[in-house]
Parts: sequence; C-alpha cells; structure tokens
Amino acid sequence: MDEVKVCRFPRRKLESLLEELPHLEKRLLGLASNELAQAQDQMVMLGRKTAKEKLVSFLLRLSKRQEAVGAEASPVDLPMSRTDIADYLGLTTETVSRTFSNLKRSQTIRIEQGGRVALPDFEALEEIAEGY
Repeated sequence: MDEVKVCRFPRRKLESLLEELPHLEKRLLGLASNELAQAQDQMVMLGRKTAKEKLVSFLLRLSKRQEAVGAEASPVDLPMSRTDIADYLGLTTETVSRTFSNLKRSQTIRIEQGGRVALPDFEALEEIAEGY
C-alpha cells in the first residue's frame, strides 16, 4: 500500500551475522513476536467486532504505527482505497464507506485532504474499538 524497500540475505549469512551480533537476534525476535501479536489481534477483530469497531481499531492501529516511527498520531495517513480497507477488514466497500460517513457525521473523525483522517478524541475512539 506504500513504498517499501526489501533487502534479501542468504540464510547462512544471516545466521552467521546473528551469531556475531546477539543483540540483533533479540531485536529480530522481538519484531517477529510483535508481528505475531498483531496477526492475532487481526483474527480477533475479524471474528468478533462490528464494522464500526473494526474500522476504528484499524485507524488506531495506523496511528500507533505512525507514532512508533516518530510521526504524529493524528492525522493518520491512509494510503489504501475503501475497497482495500474493506478486504483487509472483512467488510464490503459499501459498509466501509457508510461507516466512515457515520464516524465523520458524529465528529468522531475528520476526513482531510490527501487521504488523511484526523482522530480528534483518542479516548472516545478507544472506547468504540473496545465495544463500549
């Protein structure tokens, strides 16, 4: 959905590097563990949450990802189309569009230019994401 750079290492060279740099091995293990936790969260979200809860959870996850790389938590950059978001969340495009409209109408979010979504009240969004 966004520009990426890929670096490929032969497995044996990577294993050799990890033996030389044990702190790198710990870092990679931590990253892999985080990815597994996110995958588990995604499965729970797809199975148990309403469309509104799914979409808000998705926006909050993007916000946290931005913060993790030193960017502002809001607005959230949204490089995906409504169709891509729908596929990712297990919803229809119409449901995603309707849910965005409802969140905008209730002033829970603000749609900005350039595919950005402002999140004015994180506490309210967290409550929605948790089903309160």
